[in-house]
Amino acid sequence: MDFRSYVISWNITRRCNLACEHCYLDAEFQGAPKKEPALPGELSTEECYRVVDQIAEANPNALLILTGGEPLLRRDVFQIASYANQKKLWVVVGTNGVIITRNVAERMKESGVRGVSLSLDSLDPETHDRFRGVRGAWENTVRGAQVLNEAGLPFIVQTTISKINHHEIPAIADKAYEMGARVFNLYFLVPTGRGRYISNVTPEEYESLMHRLTEMQRQFQGKMLINSKCAPHYQRVLYEQDPQSPFLKTFALGAGGCPAGTHYCGISPSGDLTPCPYLPVYAGNLREHSFSELWNESELFTRIRNRKELGGRCGPCEFNAVCGGCRARAYGSTGDYMAEDPWCVYQPGKYNFVQISFDQGPTYGVEARAEMRWTEEARRRLEMIPAFVRGMVIKGVEGYARDRGHSEITPEILAEVREKIGPRFFRK
Repeated sequence: MDFRSYVISWNITRRCNLACEHCYLDAEFQGAPKKEPALPGELSTEECYRVVDQIAEANPNALLILTGGEPLLRRDVFQIASYANQKKLWVVVGTNGVIITRNVAERMKESGVRGVSLSLDSLDPETHDRFRGVRGAWENTVRGAQVLNEAGLPFIVQTTISKINHHEIPAIADKAYEMGARVFNLYFLVPTGRGRYISNVTPEEYESLMHRLTEMQRQFQGKMLINSKCAPHYQRVLYEQDPQSPFLKTFALGAGGCPAGTHYCGISPSGDLTPCPYLPVYAGNLREHSFSELWNESELFTRIRNRKELGGRCGPCEFNAVCGGCRARAYGSTGDYMAEDPWCVYQPGKYNFVQISFDQGPTYGVEARAEMRWTEEARRRLEMIPAFVRGMVIKGVEGYARDRGHSEITPEILAEVREKIGPRFFRK
């Protein structure tokens, strides 16, 4: 089985200009935004370069997410992004969006950043600001989205579900689309870091929200991608609603389930490697071991990939291959990352099958390879699609063409399918 690090989320600093209630990193609030070098114990610029070298060697097409804390507070963030871009990695920045200015947006573009993610947790500025711990956060994030639009830098909007906002998720999605987001990511809270101390939704509310998510995907089809994060059970919900769901086809092949340690990993500010940033369990430190060594040989990564060893209901579940439960949520609730995910309400055994083999690999990111022939002009247009959604576009376009008897992807086929996949991802 080919386990490859398709997506790496790298917390390059603990420093942050917000004090979010749910912060899994328990970031260090610094007050007024001011760019500084690395905090004590964090990887230096040169050490970051060495880590980039190791990632590029392990997977030269990896999607690298530079986040924090607030990554834009690190003085050398553009140097790190530029170096990673030179190494042919696809670089995106995960930010709260508060300090994005025209100058910051231009510097991101100059350093090779391909996209940005912003956080928006409520339509009520007061509620958002209270959740984020700083007055004015909502206004500045919305302004940041406008700046990114003007600069022509693609962005996604991310929302973390909790008791304070679960009732307004569809409205937040509408706002994300209005702001110009290419993707709306809905994060289901994992009880880790400061997130252990805030009020979460119940498993029943979680189940209800996943059903609502299917409605949102249909609503925004062809306009904006809607993704669930930290909700691997969503594949089961999709199947139960419609075994032929186009969203199931697009997202199910590994991307819908928990990718922790199989196709995804996290790097802490000090260089510790974990299967997931929400999972405070580490295989080792990149100052002492190479990325490939820890990814391929460590006991932690080896064990977490063996879904036959999962405990409780997760082990025998027929959706094990495309779900696997959230390993970080299992750890946060029980102290055992191989335990069952306590948020799942499903009782295994209803369906006597294994729906999709886990061996089929993920569809997200740039590593989702084209299976059909693409003309040179079609490939040129594909290269203009943001890396973090390109894999999904490839699958959707090729599925559309295959169903209609085409053997080659041409610009004409792209023109036909662009409304079904999402016109915002294509450039003429």
